[in-house]
Amino acid sequence: MHDGISFEQYGKPGLVLCTHPFDPTGRMIAKTLGLPDFQYALVDHPIGSAGIEGLQARALDAYEQGRRILLGQEVIHSS
Repeated sequence: MHDGISFEQYGKPGLVLCTHPFDPTGRMIAKTLGLPDFQYALVDHPIGSAGIEGLQARALDAYEQGRRILLGQEVIHSS
């Protein structure tokens, strides 16, 4: 989260991926670092034991969210 926010503060687009259990922590870090509205891709947890189909689904979800973020479009996360 910190790296992505640092990129944004230097005027460079940054994309952060986060899994649902870490969403509250990500929001807290963004607020603490001065970008409370920082958008990041939020995907299902876990990653490490997801299996190939689970990873493909998470990758597609992350891609779609990331595309919207980098194009300056709002991303609405569903929990």
